[in-house]
Amino acid sequence: MEIINEEYFLISIVIPVYNAEKYLEQCLNSIKNQTYKNFEVILVNDGSDDISEDICKSFSEEDTRFRYFTKLNGGASSARNFGLDNITGDFITFIDADDWVDENHLEVLINNIKENNSDMAVSSIKKFDNVSRFKFRVYSNQEKYLLNYNKLNREEFLVILPKLIHASNSYKIAVSKLFKKELVMDIRFDESIVYGEDLEFFFKIYNNISSISYVDEVSYIYRLYDESTSSKFGQLYMEQELGIYKKMYEKIEELGLPTIHYYNTIRDLLEFRKDLLENRVLFNEYLEFLETKEKSVTYPKDLISIIVPIYNVYPYLRLCLERIENQTYPHFEVLLINDGSRDNSKDICLEFAERDKRFKYIEQKNAGLSAARNTGILNATGEFITFIDGDDFVEPNYLEELYYASLKNDSEIVVGSYKKFNEEDNNYYIHIFDYREEHFIKHELIENIAQLENKGLEFQKIWGNLYHKRLFENVMFSVGKNIADTRTNYKLYMESCKTTYIHKDLYVYRIRKGSISDNISEEFLTDELEALLERIAVLSIVDIDISKEKEMLKDRLKTRCFQAKEAGLENTEIYRRCKEILYFLNK
Repeated sequence: MEIINEEYFLISIVIPVYNAEKYLEQCLNSIKNQTYKNFEVILVNDGSDDISEDICKSFSEEDTRFRYFTKLNGGASSARNFGLDNITGDFITFIDADDWVDENHLEVLINNIKENNSDMAVSSIKKFDNVSRFKFRVYSNQEKYLLNYNKLNREEFLVILPKLIHASNSYKIAVSKLFKKELVMDIRFDESIVYGEDLEFFFKIYNNISSISYVDEVSYIYRLYDESTSSKFGQLYMEQELGIYKKMYEKIEELGLPTIHYYNTIRDLLEFRKDLLENRVLFNEYLEFLETKEKSVTYPKDLISIIVPIYNVYPYLRLCLERIENQTYPHFEVLLINDGSRDNSKDICLEFAERDKRFKYIEQKNAGLSAARNTGILNATGEFITFIDGDDFVEPNYLEELYYASLKNDSEIVVGSYKKFNEEDNNYYIHIFDYREEHFIKHELIENIAQLENKGLEFQKIWGNLYHKRLFENVMFSVGKNIADTRTNYKLYMESCKTTYIHKDLYVYRIRKGSISDNISEEFLTDELEALLERIAVLSIVDIDISKEKEMLKDRLKTRCFQAKEAGLENTEIYRRCKEILYFLNK
């Protein structure tokens, strides 16, 4: 798209006006007092029968930047189309007559476009409820991460548009945007649509952009009324909303872009609105549409970072890396973190790194499993991260199953199951016989973590799971401790907005000959007690109910005290501490 080089662009502001006498003057004064002065206001009186016309004429007579037009009543879309037919500016924005804007609204938007050399800028809104209260959207950390972009190209933006719409209404309403005039061309609002017309209009414009940017500054005030749109939502609205998203899906499919987020939106809308869709024939048609598309839905090719901590695992490493190399999902990088191995593990790592560019070799002095994982996290460039221990291995569809489950459910963590391979008897131990999924929103998982951990290793271990990289912005592994997973996994579950468990054994956990994992030592007991007490402390700080945690701690201490006594540790300080805490837990 041609880049406009002028320093001081003319902005056309289109305002549809219909019986807005109560708020119109406030709206127009907020525009008149903008810090950015080079604008024109296209006031389209859509057949008002109050004094809106007088107010419009007053502003147009006092300030030549305000241009007044009148037409027969045809609705907001009709008025906006009339305005688009009469603009002369380089950029366009819409403002509703009952809303208003901060004095820097235009300046913020145009500066963002200049700084990013983008075709359109989108900003957030704040709402005003007519009793002198402003309402700001409280974004989840997941939504903040999604919205935290400076500039996206057309394809990147269209792929995640449904997720952006879910995070911020700004992407589907007419206001709080500034865009180049040539994007509109012959595009106009569909005047036959009574619900979703803004999204239908802007989706066409989104298809014309080369790039789009986001303004993390709220300067548009959207006025709320007692009678909300949701209270009027009915059969017609439902039909039109679903119809728009279906057309969007078909367009994205035609463009050859990933369709998963559009599929999810239609699926969720149908579930959420099913009681409103009285036309069961139409309802069943959409069900059939989803069933048909489920087989052909496509996914983005996000990079997954696979972190493999390596310490003296030469006999097992080749199988581990071969299984990774042959994954059915090929878009990954493998970070091989050699944590000071004294065997020939390095030779195998270099062999894979030389023949496959997806494998990256990093060597460090021995600092332990947690330090190796942290090194991997700091060097990861993928959108998602998974951990595979160097002596374990995975099924060929490991990445594909976890990744697709993440996108289908919009989950930041996907917990997969496992099977054991015991070297002593050379047998697999399988405990998965049926497939199911469980979903945990926000704190649902962490509130039940003690019970979930008792069912198996799935929620105890870090390996075998897929994590969105965002989760590691404030969480890392505790270095120098034996109990690394227990100190870390619950923090990631707390940070995740949604976690999905898939009952499918994709990870193979190796029980090595002569394994000493069950041996009890003073160091092990000390690390475990500290980890469990720290978890209770952190959960208490964030007001999570710890009653189940206390019961789990009591049971764990009973077991460890018995094991410690059997191991001859009853005269140690850590044994005394465990007995002391157990005493207070029983009070």
